Amino acid sequence: MADWRDWSTGWIKEGHFVSWVNPESNERVYEHVIARDLAHYVYTWPEAIPAGEESGPYTPDDLEMTKGYDPRSNTNRIWQMIFGIRGQVYIYVELPTDIHRHGLPKVAKPSRTLREVSHFEEIMSPFDEPSFITEHIMIKPWTDRISFSAYNPTGISITPKLNIFVNRMVTERIGVERPDGTLEPTKPKFKEVLEKLAKRVIPHRPLTIMPVRAPAASR
Repeated sequence: MADWRDWSTGWIKEGHFVSWVNPESNERVYEHVIARDLAHYVYTWPEAIPAGEESGPYTPDDLEMTKGYDPRSNTNRIWQMIFGIRGQVYIYVELPTDIHRHGLPKVAKPSRTLREVSHFEEIMSPFDEPSFITEHIMIKPWTDRISFSAYNPTGISITPKLNIFVNRMVTERIGVERPDGTLEPTKPKFKEVLEKLAKRVIPHRPLTIMPVRAPAASR
């Protein structure tokens, strides 16, 4: 069973290979992590949330990716983010900032009659021990900002806090795998590595940058 609080295995590190799907071209992009550092940021909710009320969405200005893929240096930037919660509230995520995350096909977003859906709580990821249940991957330009909403289910006013950690990575692009299966390395020297990555001979971690969608169809 996965330990969602295991920091020794949760973070992507230098030397790891990753892949992700370009939302526009549907190509799978393969990259190699060549450098990283850890950023820490405590976000205090801009207002106290009254009992039984909702608040947001808010988009923290400091959580914005300023760099993306640079074809001249063949490097990209990827953020791996997790957060802990202080306060007995429900936290909802919009990533990108106009796409709601973590809903069910038939209950995609919370409503006034149903709040207990698509949310994170303090018990899932405590403020002092953030868990990888809250992991989100950010890549410019598709997911370069993140927004949060909150709902207060208690009988008292609460001002929540989020304890945010960001693994900021610099990656070197190895190449792409097109939808028809053809491979295009960024440099001739990456041809063999790209072939082995595509065949899963060299292990890599696939990253999800866009939400998984499913129709709300009944049986």
